[in-house]
Amino acid sequence: MRIGMALALTLIAAAGGCKKGTTTSTGGGGGGGGGGGWLVGSSGRMVNIHTDNTTSGYDTGTTERLNGIACRNQGEAWVVGTAGTVLYTNDGGTTWTNQRVPTSVELRALATQDDGPVFLAGNGTFLESDDVGATWRELSDGHTNFRAVAAAGDSDTILAVSEDGTVWAHDGAQLAARAKLAGARAVAVSTDGDTAIVAGHGLWRSTDRGATWTNLTTNNELAFDDVRLAADNTAIAVGAGGAIAMIDADGHVLAQHVGTSDFHTLRISGSGWGDAKSYAAGDDGQVWESSDLGWTWTRGPNVGVAVYGIDQIGLGHR
Repeated sequence: MRIGMALALTLIAAAGGCKKGTTTSTGGGGGGGGGGGWLVGSSGRMVNIHTDNTTSGYDTGTTERLNGIACRNQGEAWVVGTAGTVLYTNDGGTTWTNQRVPTSVELRALATQDDGPVFLAGNGTFLESDDVGATWRELSDGHTNFRAVAAAGDSDTILAVSEDGTVWAHDGAQLAARAKLAGARAVAVSTDGDTAIVAGHGLWRSTDRGATWTNLTTNNELAFDDVRLAADNTAIAVGAGGAIAMIDADGHVLAQHVGTSDFHTLRISGSGWGDAKSYAAGDDGQVWESSDLGWTWTRGPNVGVAVYGIDQIGLGHR
């Protein structure tokens, strides 16, 4: 089934993988690593969608819910989850190890920089490592619950969103509150760090590294759970009831619904993103794919469990 922008379409003017080795395969193909997207989700599930739409899984050795994955360069990736779970690979996903972190709380989000720190965020914790996870520094006050974090690839812009909708900025030494955006749930930052998008019960855009924010006009009934920025500063947000919003570089929003299940995560392709497909997935395990930067979507494989994170080793990491 192909669903295009003609279905449930609203035009709104703005106000202002990780490569994996072997294991079980589904969808008619053999195991093995390669391109496509890497998905993590409930019950410790980790799945690689290959370019031919077959899938292969990886036995993570845990049944904890995996909430997010962030990859960088051609070999590294981190995965975070409940009970302080942190998985790491430096060989493109052939093997994964458990990294020790100074917390046992739920880790809900993470972000990496190309040649800089790694950030993990969760309930009452915000951790930074400058040595590939050998040691971690706690930056949180111990009370703030973080639900999202994003890092610019080529600058020092680091932004996070806490449960109460506060947007935080990392200044190299500590976290500082920048703005309160009621209903904020997710954040994305451009490669140069200048542009940022926050999504949730609304959409907001900043062009000054998160110092000030403009509310983007969109359907007030839409609720988004994840957002990504492409190299040209366009963005896609996904959320409840199959909602997908495309945001152009000037902040105009184009919204549609793809299916009816709640989306929790996406990864978008395009210039500098390393592959031809975009992916969106969520509650029902159904993966949707786009080869035209989100204009139309087709059904991909169903991985059988709820999906909470998608990424791929290479350019375009979170």
